[in-house]
Amino acid sequence: MVVKKQSFAKVKVLVTGYFKWLGLCRDKFKASSTVTLIQDNGKNILVDTGNHEVEKKLIAALKKQKIEPEDIDYVILTHHHPDHTANKHLFKQAIITDWLTSYKKDKFIVDFDIINKGKNIITPNVCIKSTPGHAMDEGSVIVQTADGIVAIAGDLFFNDQSERNIFVHDVKDFKRSRKEILDLADFIIPGHGGMFKVKK
Repeated sequence: MVVKKQSFAKVKVLVTGYFKWLGLCRDKFKASSTVTLIQDNGKNILVDTGNHEVEKKLIAALKKQKIEPEDIDYVILTHHHPDHTANKHLFKQAIITDWLTSYKKDKFIVDFDIINKGKNIITPNVCIKSTPGHAMDEGSVIVQTADGIVAIAGDLFFNDQSERNIFVHDVKDFKRSRKEILDLADFIIPGHGGMFKVKK
């Protein structure tokens, strides 16, 4: 089968994430990440996998796109908090990756040159850029689409461009990473909401 080269990647939010405080003391919350599908040059790429509570919803959303879990080539994790990673077990044929390390089953690949390059290239229109702040290991997925650059930014952004994220590992890194993404992207998909257009 000959795969026709795609000029730009396509991006679709499959499951919109959520975050909700519980109780008056705000010491508990419910959360699940946004799950995004990227299709580029014959590859199906999933960014984050959500909490166990959205497993059935995620499978149904994939089926609506005529995709089965075994059709996913890559699962990119923006970071390793459980509300973003809990359903990665569904994608047994996929390469699981973050901005630095990749693995499939029990085989790991560490490309130390990624640190020098500053990004992990997945397909011609998709790469992962290190954007620490919310978490030390956080990366944002940068996608070239026909409508402009989409950044799937994990928890650098929760719902929109102005919202403050109270879960910050390093304030200096967080501010720097957010500025880099706002300068670079035309659209952002946040960790727990739908896609929005960047206000320049």
